[in-house]
This record gives sequence, C-alpha cells and structure tokens, in this order.
Amino acid sequence: MPAKAVRLKLTLHEGHKGTALVFPFDPNAKWGKRTRHFVEGTLGGVRFIGEIGFRRRVFYTLLDDELMAAAGLAAGDEAEVVVSPREGDDADRATPANLVWSRLAWPVKPASKAKAQAAQPPMRRKR
Repeated sequence: MPAKAVRLKLTLHEGHKGTALVFPFDPNAKWGKRTRHFVEGTLGGVRFIGEIGFRRRVFYTLLDDELMAAAGLAAGDEAEVVVSPREGDDADRATPANLVWSRLAWPVKPASKAKAQAAQPPMRRKR
C-alpha cells in the first residue's frame, strides 16, 4: 500500500447520478490542497482509477458499471476500499470536473475478470 494510501470500509450509496462512494475525509487535509484530486486504488480488491470530487458538503466518486460488475458489488453493499493520490494525465484534466467518476483500471486481474464475466447475463445463441 503506498505511503499516502487510505484503507476504509465503505458502503456504496445509490444517488440520482448513480452509485457512489462517499469518503469520510477531506483529501485536501489528507494529501495537500489541489484543484482536483485524481486517485487510484482498489474497490473490493479490483483496481480502479478516478477522481474524488466535492459536492453538497461530501467528498465522493461515482462508480461506473464495469467497475461495479468486476468487483461484484451493488448499491447498499459494504466494501473494502484502498485509495491514494495519483498525478492526473492530459485525458484526466480534459474531462469536466463537475461530475467525478472512477473506472476499472487495466489490466484486470484474472479473478476480477471472472467476477465481471459471472455478473454478465449469458449470451443467447442465434438460431
């Protein structure tokens, strides 16, 4: 775990924009003042990259469907989260800061890939 990493047990919340993690700490206080907090970590053992944002007095990140499926999680579940700061790249900085997302980091671990495939409905063969 990187020196600045934070390990937490968090509940996934369903909101009007999708499923989110709400962080019980201020990343400015924990990692230093920044305009945007790009992060990396694990959600239920599955690697992700994303950003922590601030809205309505909470620090949060929205979780994309692929990440949730790979981790085998749904809103209301509790999961172990490890999160640490990372430097954003040009693509990160080009995205609007008004909604912050976290997504699956590649490559996916084989066990996580199996979880993601198990979460998908079986494909029907055409006749």
